[in-house]
Amino acid sequence: MADRKMIVVDLDGTLVTGFSNYDKKSLDLLKKMAKQHIVVIATGRPYRSSEFYYKYLELDTPIINYNGAYVHHPNDLKFNSISKTIPRQHIIQIIEDNQEILRNVFCEIKDDIFLWKYDLQIKNYLHLEGGSLTIGNFKKILLEDPNGAIVFVKEGFQNQLENYVREQFAGELKSRFWRIDEGFIVFEIYSPTTNKGEGIKKVAEFYGINHDDIIAIGDGHNDIEMLNIAKVKVAMDGSHPELRAVSNYQTATVKKNGVYRFLKKYF
Repeated sequence: MADRKMIVVDLDGTLVTGFSNYDKKSLDLLKKMAKQHIVVIATGRPYRSSEFYYKYLELDTPIINYNGAYVHHPNDLKFNSISKTIPRQHIIQIIEDNQEILRNVFCEIKDDIFLWKYDLQIKNYLHLEGGSLTIGNFKKILLEDPNGAIVFVKEGFQNQLENYVREQFAGELKSRFWRIDEGFIVFEIYSPTTNKGEGIKKVAEFYGINHDDIIAIGDGHNDIEMLNIAKVKVAMDGSHPELRAVSNYQTATVKKNGVYRFLKKYF
């Protein structure tokens, strides 16, 4: 199909607000467009908490999870999956060296969750639906390298942890953080080779899609590489400033059906 495009969309902040409030109008349009175009979800979420949207859209395409650390096709075994990991021992060392400033830590291996300490306050961030949960000392329970780690840091100590990760694991780990309402900082630790852009390259190659036919829509810092892979780079209103800087289009917020508005106008 000569005019077929690959439309890559983020979830949180682009199609979803909170943990489960979604933009039905935009999703319904994407569902229709998926009959003609290649629609791909690219999210920081695990598959278990993005499966609902994948099935809602009736997709039959690969999905990019953990910001590109896990890329697989739920319905096609011919697609060679990607599962990038970080050394388990590094996470254990981070906990041992920084216990006084950490609130909690969890890691994931595909859809299995490994949690340092029981903590109801972070329950929503675990996306428990569809995954197995193991709680305890990581030396005893985390027996394989995870796809990444989420560290909850006490307010005011984020720079200390960022400097620690940079100095101790330069070239082996990367990190980024953001503040949440519960009064502490969410710190993501991941492989330097992990980003949504690399996942999109893999999917585009699978379908024989070139740069000129890729549309990417996102809102966060973790969407920068994704937009850079696309010719049409769309940032949601209120996006991270660095994402807006690389975009060549902007659209409205999730609550104002930004994805719907852009796609309707563009096509």
